[in-house]
Amino acid sequence: MRVLISRTDRIGDLVLSTPVFEAVKRHLPDAAVMVMAHKGIIDVIGDNPFVDDVIPYDPSGKHKGLRGALQLAAELREKHIDVAVELFMSWYPSLALLLAGIRRRIGPGSRIYSPAVLTDVVKQNRRRSLYNEAAYNLMLLQPLGITDLDIQPHVYLSDNKDSCEKFLLHQGIKPFNYFVVHPGMGGSAKNLSMEKYRELIKALIQRYRLPVVLTGSFVDHTTVNRLTAELYGDPQVKDMCCVLSMNQLKMVLFFATAVIAPSTGPMHIAAALGRPTVALFSPIKAQSKTRWAPYLLKNVAVVEPAAACGEQESCNKKCLQYDCMETITIEEILAKVEGLRAV
Repeated sequence: MRVLISRTDRIGDLVLSTPVFEAVKRHLPDAAVMVMAHKGIIDVIGDNPFVDDVIPYDPSGKHKGLRGALQLAAELREKHIDVAVELFMSWYPSLALLLAGIRRRIGPGSRIYSPAVLTDVVKQNRRRSLYNEAAYNLMLLQPLGITDLDIQPHVYLSDNKDSCEKFLLHQGIKPFNYFVVHPGMGGSAKNLSMEKYRELIKALIQRYRLPVVLTGSFVDHTTVNRLTAELYGDPQVKDMCCVLSMNQLKMVLFFATAVIAPSTGPMHIAAALGRPTVALFSPIKAQSKTRWAPYLLKNVAVVEPAAACGEQESCNKKCLQYDCMETITIEEILAKVEGLRAV
């Protein structure tokens, strides 16, 4: 059997999809497992032992629009796929799976077009955020008779540790002797202010006498630039925003003594690599730890404000607790770091 798992959105979503790959291999050991993901992030699942093949999805290039869906369908047809499981419904990838002639197509009934493009519609109401995203993903395997919900996410290094160590030393940092702070998160959830991140970085350096590496993608560039400008001249601050490939980012996260980040892709990568990770979460239901925290991982400590939040999707500026993230204290974060390092 040839099984395609499709997850074509963001980094964190892809990391929280990795339990699905393992679940399929556990129950269908002879199956060939293929994963379709956005071409810009597909290296996140590099060297995953439960993935036999990857299909880069290029929505801004050769797979753009209807013409791109037809091209993708032709590529998928050549893979002779028996079953496709769509963990995230998006119109053009869904259409491509239909046009590719894949006989069995499983996915959530979250779109108005779901019944038209799927053969097996699994009823889920993810907006209620009752379960973790990884659990929701695993539940989509029920039509295949797979009911496991206890599989953790895993990310694997694509390079050997010797070459990783040489890369880090070239960057001026020693393995397991630096912190990573990832302050940006693309606006998908509430976050700490840059002033609070500046305080945090200074406190880490002062307490532990270790360098702090700042990471970020292109969308975080302005945020990280502002921080580095305010911390200009401190040799313990290493700015690696926008200069790391996905595999290099995995190296930097894996060899950190601890990683501190909001609800974002690199936080999920660090957690799934097994590193001590402090994750900062908003209390808004759709952004909460219940839905988006790293799944079943003991190397993670979650920090969220002590706010009785009634918001479901987004924050209202009229809320009396609108700046609730600022109630998170530096000492609270450092206590979580200390607790993880002691384990």
